[in-house]
Amino acid sequence: MREADRRKQLAKRMKYAVCIGAGIVIGIIAGICIGIDYNKTTRSTPALYTEMEHGLELTPGELANLIYDNYWNYIKKSYIIVGDDKETAQLYKISSKVARHNYDLERFQLDDNGYMSYSDDKIKHAKLGIDVSSHQGSIDWDQVKEAGIQFAMIRLGYRGYTQGGLALDDGYVTNIETALEAEMPVGVYFYTQAVSYDEGVEEAQYVLQNIAGYKISYPVVIDTEKMEAEGARANDISNEERTDAIVGFCETIKNAGYTPMIYANRNWYAQNLDMDRLGDYQLWLAQYSNVPDFPYLFTGWQYTSEGSVPGISGSVDIDVWMK
Repeated sequence: MREADRRKQLAKRMKYAVCIGAGIVIGIIAGICIGIDYNKTTRSTPALYTEMEHGLELTPGELANLIYDNYWNYIKKSYIIVGDDKETAQLYKISSKVARHNYDLERFQLDDNGYMSYSDDKIKHAKLGIDVSSHQGSIDWDQVKEAGIQFAMIRLGYRGYTQGGLALDDGYVTNIETALEAEMPVGVYFYTQAVSYDEGVEEAQYVLQNIAGYKISYPVVIDTEKMEAEGARANDISNEERTDAIVGFCETIKNAGYTPMIYANRNWYAQNLDMDRLGDYQLWLAQYSNVPDFPYLFTGWQYTSEGSVPGISGSVDIDVWMK
C-alpha cells in the first residue's frame, strides 16, 4: 500500500473515532441535562421526566443510534422507567439516599415448581416464603413446610378505606397460631390507609397490641398500595403525607424492638413515595417477573401472586428473601 493511501486510511479512521467519541459525550451530556430541574422539585414529589420532553431528534444513522443507545444506558442507571414505550415512558430519579442492590440477576432461577432460588458469594441460599391472609382459607402448615417453604408473612389487619377504622384480618389469629404450632417462622403485614404521621403511629400501635405474645422472627411490614375503589381515603393524598404515615409506622415499630419494613410494587415506590426519607428501612418489592427490575436494595421480593404450594387451596403469593 502506498504511503499516501495509508495516510488517507488513517485519517478516515481518526475521523470515525472522533465521531464515536463525540457521540458518547453528547449522549452522556443529554442524559445528565434531563436531571437539571430535579433539585427544583420538592422532596415529596418524585422528579418526573419524559423522553419526548428531553430527547434528541437525530437523523437515522450509526452515530445517531450510538448516541441514542448511550442516552438510554445512562437513563437506566439514573432513573426508574415507568412504561414500556420509550416514546411515552415516564422517568423517576433514583434516590441517592437509598442503598442500591448489587444482586447478580442471572442467579435468580425459577424451578419447575415455580419456586425461585438465588445464591451468590454473600447469600448462600435465599429463603423461600409465602404471604397469606384470610383469602387462602384453611392452611395445612405441615404440608407447606414439607414443600420447602421456610417462612410466612401473615396479614394482621387493615385500615378501612372509607371511615378509616382498624380491623384484624379474619384469618389472622388462626394463621399465626397454626403456623407457629408447626414451627414456621413468621412476620406480619398491615394494609395501610393512613393519611398522616399520627395515623401511621396509630396503625403501628394496633399491630404491636396484636403481636404481643407471639414469636415474630421476620419483619413487621406496612403494606402501601392503591385501593381500587372510588373515594378511597389514601389514594389522593400527597406523597409527603403518605411518606409521613409510613415513617410514623416504621419509627414506632423500630422503637418497640421489631424490624420495620415497607411493601410496595416497583412503580409505587417510584411514583408515590419520597424515597429520600425511607433509606433507613428494609424494602419488600412486589414485581411479578422472572427477574427484578428495581434499583434499590430489597430484602424481600414477591415475584408471583399465582403460586401453587401444597397445603394451600388455590393460588398464593410466593416470595424470595435475601437474608
